[in-house]
Formats: sequence, C-alpha cells, structure tokens
Amino acid sequence: MSVKKYFQKELKNAKREVSQLQGAAKLQYVWDYYKLWIIGIVCLIAFVIYFVIARAMTPNDNWFYITIANTQADAGNKSQIWRDFVDYSGYDTKEKNVYFNTNCYFDPFSEKVNQYYTYFVAYVDAGTLDLIAMEKDDLQKLGERGRLLDLSRPEASEIMSQYEDRLIYATPLDEEYSTEPVPIGIDLSDTKLVSKYHIYGDSCAIGVSANCPHMDAVLKFLSFVLEDGK
Repeated sequence: MSVKKYFQKELKNAKREVSQLQGAAKLQYVWDYYKLWIIGIVCLIAFVIYFVIARAMTPNDNWFYITIANTQADAGNKSQIWRDFVDYSGYDTKEKNVYFNTNCYFDPFSEKVNQYYTYFVAYVDAGTLDLIAMEKDDLQKLGERGRLLDLSRPEASEIMSQYEDRLIYATPLDEEYSTEPVPIGIDLSDTKLVSKYHIYGDSCAIGVSANCPHMDAVLKFLSFVLEDGK
C-alpha cells in the first residue's frame, strides 16, 4: 500500500470514528490519536514564524567584520571583547552588524586547502572581510599568498603612518607583484588581545583584507586594541 493510500484510509477511518462522537469527545479523540502530529505541526509553524521574524530583525550590512582564526578563546559575537569594542566604537548593532568570526581554523604553512581557508578567500573576494587575526608567524605566511592588503598602498596610508613601527613583512609568492618583502600586517602581541582577552598565547597580529570594505572601522579597532597600552 502506498503512503498516499495509507493516509487516505486513516483519514477515512478517523472521519467515521469522529462522526459517531459528540462535543468534547470529538476533541478528546482527535487529541488522543493525533497529538504528536498536532504538536509537530505547531512546532513547525512556530519555527517558521521565529525564523521569519529573526531574519527581518537582523541587519544585512556590517559595520565591521573580523575573523579571529585558530583560537579556542571566547572572542566571538557577544563575547567580552565584542561588547567592549561595540561600546568603544559606538556602532549601533541594530542598524548594522559587528561580526567577530572565531569559527576559522587553517594552517597557512600547509599545502592542503581546507574549507575554512576557502571561506576566508570567499570573504576576501566578496568584499566582506575587514581584518584577520592570527599568530604572528601564521599571518606572515598567509601574507605570502596575496590575500592581505599591501599596507604601502594609498588606501592604507593612515595605518602606515600610525603603526609603522609594528609592521610585519612578507615576500609575495607572486613575483610579478614584488620580489621584495611588502608590509602585510601589524604586530599586536603586546596589546590587550593577548594580555586582557587571552585570544592567543604570546604572539598576535592582524592583517587587512585585500578588499577591505570598512577601513574606518579597521582604524577604530586598532585604536581600541592599543588604547591604554596593555
């Protein structure tokens, strides 16, 4: 017997049983025999309503997007560092998102490309990512691949002038771009990313996405991290 015929038979039997009952007995019969279906349908409807409302209330655009890679620290959305940065920046998260992504694990020294590196590249190419944080050696190796902004470029002039003493250099694998080391990151090992928030052990650096969409937010984040020194 097909599923369709089975349910048609069950529905026919149920109608016959219910037609023989009166008042509250009908409701009791339906509840006793179909309560699991009723509960399931109600839960499904509630989930759909919740999803629609949540989507409608969640901003689609970002003030700032940082990937904090290769860490188990509590540094994602709604964490202490996230709340402190939102307070410091004054960004209204009801209007746009401040996104701290800690779900990213890949080894820049490995020749293997995993799904997290693929996501990282996609965020860079789509113009979503502003910054990536990693341990210093990892970031330097990542910088060789060409996905981080050359901080000597005009769009990074303010970073270059303010943080020249913290620059990290890497020699690009693409020799057509350069055969000399270029500035691809900023050393933040002595900042509260390590001393207060304990995101990494003793080495920390950030790189700016090659297609960074919010350079003003990057500058705010650097100011926040370096405020009051350690």
